Amino acid sequence: MKTFWFLFALLLALTLVQCTDNSVIPVQDEFVTKGPGGGGHTTTTTNNLSTPTIMVKGSFTGVTATDGDDLVQPTGGLPLTGYEVPGYYYVQGVHKWQCDATSVETPGKTATAEWGDNLAGDAKLKVGQPIRVELGLFDDQGLEMQGFNVIKLEPSKLDRESAYGTLATPDGNGGYFTTAEMLPARVFDGEVTFSVKNVGTGQYVVPEGTNPTAEINATGKVVYGYNLRVTSIGTYEITFTIPNVDITGVDAGTFTFDQYGPDKVTLVINVIAGGSGGGGGH
Repeated sequence: MKTFWFLFALLLALTLVQCTDNSVIPVQDEFVTKGPGGGGHTTTTTNNLSTPTIMVKGSFTGVTATDGDDLVQPTGGLPLTGYEVPGYYYVQGVHKWQCDATSVETPGKTATAEWGDNLAGDAKLKVGQPIRVELGLFDDQGLEMQGFNVIKLEPSKLDRESAYGTLATPDGNGGYFTTAEMLPARVFDGEVTFSVKNVGTGQYVVPEGTNPTAEINATGKVVYGYNLRVTSIGTYEITFTIPNVDITGVDAGTFTFDQYGPDKVTLVINVIAGGSGGGGGH
């Protein structure tokens, strides 16, 4: 019996030593060699602001917006590779960076509005499935600031499933950097509200005065977003009310400029029966 317990204890000790040895994995090697296309990784951060933005009466948690000189180079380890698009990339959800951003408290900035691709295009929007509502505002005075160009790294996947990143360049000393570019600025109004009305019944499925979610999307652009789901077919009117930015144009639907009150942009969509819902955006 003593021999049995001795052998059991010896075997257990050898097993623990082996497990301890095998658990020592160089973290930096994991960062360098494994993207989603090459084995996967753990998402540790949210999307980074990559497109320069003028923020009027509002900002985002984790975003520094002062005088437009807030560029932050990527941090969070070496870039990743192993995606469909060749090269090394700093990746949304893994690394952290920020483009230039400016904070403004005075209303009156001018911008054009653009709806999400699924709303302004020919996507079939269907009852009972999520309909992605997105709106972006673009500075219309030609202002450019420094930002990072973020691309889709897995073209064969759906937009919502792909990784996104900005290209990393070797520095010749074993490290990497990314090059900022002068990019057209977006505009963000922190007091925007919206509504969705069933045109046929006159009933609001999203009440007036509702706050949309202010988001940084996968490509690093500021958008207003909402996941709409309706229970009956019909025509629906989406209206965004923009109190602190003067709207000068829109890519689809209509807009109303009011020098004495908030401007509005409106789009009418048609929702049909059954199937999968729409997605996509700017």
